[in-house]
Amino acid sequence: MINYFVIENSSTVYADKRMHNDTVKKLWKSFCLNNGEINFENGENFTFRLGDVSIPKLSSDKEYVLTVTENGVAIVGKDYGGLMRGFMSLLMKIEWDDEVLKIGTVTEESDYNIKNRMIHICIFPENDFYFIKKLIRLAGLCQYTHIIIEFWGMLKYDCLKELAWPNAFTKEQAKELIDECRELGIEPIPMFNQLGHATASRVCYGKHVVLDQNPQLQHYFTPDGWAWNITSPKVFDLFKKIRTELYDLFGECEYMHVGFDEAYFITRNENLRKQLPDFLAKVTSEVEAEGRRPMIWMDMLLEEKTFENCTATGKKDEISKLRNSAAKSTVFVDWQYRCTETPIPTSVSLKDCGHDVMGAPWYNPDNYTAHIQTITENNFFGVMMTTWHTLNERMPSVLGCAKKCGARSFVWSQFSGLREETATFLRRVSFEGNTYADSGWSKEQIEV
Repeated sequence: MINYFVIENSSTVYADKRMHNDTVKKLWKSFCLNNGEINFENGENFTFRLGDVSIPKLSSDKEYVLTVTENGVAIVGKDYGGLMRGFMSLLMKIEWDDEVLKIGTVTEESDYNIKNRMIHICIFPENDFYFIKKLIRLAGLCQYTHIIIEFWGMLKYDCLKELAWPNAFTKEQAKELIDECRELGIEPIPMFNQLGHATASRVCYGKHVVLDQNPQLQHYFTPDGWAWNITSPKVFDLFKKIRTELYDLFGECEYMHVGFDEAYFITRNENLRKQLPDFLAKVTSEVEAEGRRPMIWMDMLLEEKTFENCTATGKKDEISKLRNSAAKSTVFVDWQYRCTETPIPTSVSLKDCGHDVMGAPWYNPDNYTAHIQTITENNFFGVMMTTWHTLNERMPSVLGCAKKCGARSFVWSQFSGLREETATFLRRVSFEGNTYADSGWSKEQIEV
């Protein structure tokens, strides 16, 4: 009894015209182990059809529906992103058996337990362009809905050249990354931290992208350089110019992440803390007026010494005013990395705050599992997986978090582990080929 669809060396597909791009074609060829080509003809919006098969009906609460018969394959998405996530699931069903490429017959609907599944990535000077490209493609395969891109001194701005290190990406390079996000069905979100982390460098190494290149620009920052000078009108003017350049680069998008975390100098200075509500109100209201929803980290808006194993630095008699100062559409993103049990207490404390709330875990499986359970049990807005500087060791956490959210993986994944699956994903998105240093997620196997 035949119970699979056989993939030919060359396949003609009728699909949404947005799928007619090189990224999709390369993904198909790669998952076919370089033995299959795909050619596109115009099809209906949000659909993909290969062979003689009927288009399935999409349930109203699902992101995609996928059907595979002996005669063909069809996908319907609720939008382009849903269509592409169905396509990713299809790719992972392709099997190589006795020199035959085939897909087992199946009817499948999406089964995500969280609607907004976001991933936050940082671009450091140590990250090369190809590494970031493969990371974005990995996020697509993992079926994240949004990707927050934070350039840590790695984007060349027109408004102030010192915001970038000499080896920073040009806007043309950044646009290439953003375009690929959209081809993969992921909405890209710009981020620029408009309070703490003004160095655009990790605090543990003492670098400062602006002041190490031009100390005369000290007036933009607190005396220690770590945070932005919230009393300076020049800072607001610079932020507006930065956001304008990011909007032009990223194109139409719903959100703008403004950071707002770990402003150590300001949290220790009572006079500056008193000015934070007006500062937050101005930044978030300007972003809202620009047609985007602001996103902020929550550590400074949570009461200190109240939550066990949680990061919270706000003063008891100040946090209410600070929270209320944020523009109404602002999304509160609760990053907590040491919590490993459900519920995450800080997130639960925000349940009736009047804002959409997201949980933001890191690489620890117990940590992201606790966040995901808290989010689903309390019907929070979504999850934002963070990655920071640890991807050279913790890349499998990107897939691990996604699977906990209901993302599909390979048909053989039950027999494997996250590291092996992630390594296979990366091989499938290495369109340009790999050197020894490019393969996997670390340039070296042995630290010297």
